[in-house]
Amino acid sequence: MTKTPFPRHLLIVAAVGIGIALTLSGCFSMSSTISGAVSQSAEQPGQSASSQPAPQSQPSSPGAAVVYRYQFNAFYEAMWNFGWFGYKDANYHPGQGTAWQITNPRNSEGPTIFERAFLKANDDKTQWWRLKIAGGEAKDEIIYEFLGGADMTVQKVRYRDPGSGQIGEFIPNQSDSQQQRALSTPSRQQLANNLVGTESVQGREGTFAADHYSYTDAQSSYTGDIWISKTVPGYMVKFLSSDPRNNSTSNGELVHIETGVTTSLGSY
Repeated sequence: MTKTPFPRHLLIVAAVGIGIALTLSGCFSMSSTISGAVSQSAEQPGQSASSQPAPQSQPSSPGAAVVYRYQFNAFYEAMWNFGWFGYKDANYHPGQGTAWQITNPRNSEGPTIFERAFLKANDDKTQWWRLKIAGGEAKDEIIYEFLGGADMTVQKVRYRDPGSGQIGEFIPNQSDSQQQRALSTPSRQQLANNLVGTESVQGREGTFAADHYSYTDAQSSYTGDIWISKTVPGYMVKFLSSDPRNNSTSNGELVHIETGVTTSLGSY
């Protein structure tokens, strides 16, 4: 049987996406900047923003909305490929969520927790999902809930500003949609070319029989190892990556499988 060539960009896209998200999630000062912009836009003449109750849904300032859109797109790209499988191949049931702890020695604020959750399936084939990133000494949280169409193109995004508590939303523009449609994930047949074997992996949620995949890029010497199990929502149990070009390493592990998850932003 002829093996299907495995595209190099798909092999490393998961690790690259994780790197993007780690970079952004480690910069919670960006959330503080957005928070300041939102609070300032809500401030009335002669009245400070802190002296009035935070509205539960209010359009943010144009500048803040642009930053939120940029941040969401980066997180979405990273989380789409988390575990080398995207939402189109998601094995979640409504109300299920998965949390992974990502550790990078260069992040002085400590590990980052990534959560991906399938909130609700609608009758029109649209779906509500949540992405949540938490980390840092202050345990800051960034939360996005988005409505995906039948083709999983994002139709609407809702978020809570971590500083003010305000909830806002935006509709992705055409370039966002084109980017989301372009996202791709490797097929199981392509992954098979990099299968090391099935191994027993012990974690906080128990012990899993997981398929171990390994890849080394001949051009950059980047190495990536990932363990996935079909019994885990989102598939990923553990990953390890190393990039000698900048002497960086990172690792991730499954820390929690959630049930009964619902909207925290009043999205439906």
